[in-house]
Amino acid sequence: MKRPLFALFVLLVVGAASALVAQRGAAPKVANPVVIQFMVDGIDQNSVRTAIAAGATTLGTLLKQGVTVETYYCTSPAARLDLPDGSRPWGGSTSSNVAMHTGTHLFESYNIDDIFLSARRAGIKSVFAGGSRNYAIFKNADFLYYGGDELTDEIVVDKGLQHLTKDNARLLRLHLQLIRNAWKGPSDTTNPKSDYIQYFVKTVDPQLARLIAGLKSAGVWDRTYIIFGSDHGMGQTSQSGHPPSVLSSWRTFMAFYGPGVKRGATIPYAEGPDVAVMTNYFLGQPALKGHLDPKVPAKLGRVSGVFLENVLEGGPADVKHPRYIERYLKSGPPGEAYVDYRAAMIKLMSE
Repeated sequence: MKRPLFALFVLLVVGAASALVAQRGAAPKVANPVVIQFMVDGIDQNSVRTAIAAGATTLGTLLKQGVTVETYYCTSPAARLDLPDGSRPWGGSTSSNVAMHTGTHLFESYNIDDIFLSARRAGIKSVFAGGSRNYAIFKNADFLYYGGDELTDEIVVDKGLQHLTKDNARLLRLHLQLIRNAWKGPSDTTNPKSDYIQYFVKTVDPQLARLIAGLKSAGVWDRTYIIFGSDHGMGQTSQSGHPPSVLSSWRTFMAFYGPGVKRGATIPYAEGPDVAVMTNYFLGQPALKGHLDPKVPAKLGRVSGVFLENVLEGGPADVKHPRYIERYLKSGPPGEAYVDYRAAMIKLMSE
């Protein structure tokens, strides 16, 4: 009698585990994964397509082996994340950068769980390196580098590789900023001869290639995930800005690559907070916790990013996504200030 009961117990356990795998996707467990957010400031679908056609071969190869998002929206691209009381808990950073770390659509205080804290709880070292002084606020990374033009895109990649090899860092958030200096206007994104696209081809793509070469040299490429994209789009003038009043500031680019990720596929839709959720998942960590400040109401402080199971091998073609940002943009002209976006998100997330 004991053997049939034991066999039944095993079947129940295996069945429960299989159900859990089905819920979370078919990606295999990867021992000691390396996860990289490789962000290029302000790029979009047009600039990526044009750059690849003009010679950005490393990026072209990476995208053929991964998943590209057809429509990707960032959270509010307003230059400053001002709360209604005038406070700036996130300093000079945009909400779009914060969202890719926290998995939230709202940013009520600085006290929010993020991918860096999640990594630290697991004993995983992390790096943030980016060419803007606004990034000084991302203090939860174990190694933080920020600055102006002196922190070149090459140095940003150097810092990631340095801590990968010397400190076994496995979460790298690299933000190449200086392509913005080549911006002359929106026509740049479709002009292969523009300084903007030429910078993409001659600087951004070689830095991506150098990063990949370093990962291979370190023996970690087979367990590396890369999320390639941008924090926000760009505006419709010659000024290097991203005003919320224009759709192009919200619509940018995102793609996923790594073991267990679909190859040469597309998914219909994603938003900025989804990137944090997927980063944390690829790192093999428990779900992010959202706001940690007890003064923030639960409905405003929750993780609202979506687990994109459709990125994974064996996953569906699409997932049920609330599409908060798309719904906001379709509801009428977006306001110029972060508080306009915030008010709309509170309403949408409370429905």
